[in-house]
Amino acid sequence: MTVEKKQPQPTDTDYESVDGEALDALSFRTRVAVLWVAVAVALSGSLLLGVFVPGALEELLAGEIEGQTLTDAVGYGLAMLVVIPLVMAVVTLLINDRVNRYVNLIAALAFGLFGVYAVVSEVLGGDFNAHVLMAAVAIVPGFLIAALALVGLRQSTDRRRLRL
Repeated sequence: MTVEKKQPQPTDTDYESVDGEALDALSFRTRVAVLWVAVAVALSGSLLLGVFVPGALEELLAGEIEGQTLTDAVGYGLAMLVVIPLVMAVVTLLINDRVNRYVNLIAALAFGLFGVYAVVSEVLGGDFNAHVLMAAVAIVPGFLIAALALVGLRQSTDRRRLRL
């Protein structure tokens, strides 16, 4: 008498990576959380390098930043550029998988598209420096997060169709 071993069925929390191996929910969450931290670090670097742009320090001391009066609201807005990716890294580790994929897709697309807009507007304005380069670097992990979330959503939808 032979005993047949049953192959484990994929669950909603499993993903399939490009090379065909299973990418479980913990691995997905870890990758996305690390990418959110990379976005936060790149944006922090961009904000810091913005001080080294010629004339920027004098402008800051005069109470302006890129021609805009430096107020608390502007400071909070700049802080949100770093805080939101860090919050997303934590949220990625804590929330339900399906909701996780949607939230990451929306937030990553928003950050990626905002980054593209910011970099293009700076470059078209004639400015390209380390500050702009770091902002461009922050775009890449944003779109990688969106791609991972989209692939996970597509695979979970395919699995649900197969079960029906």
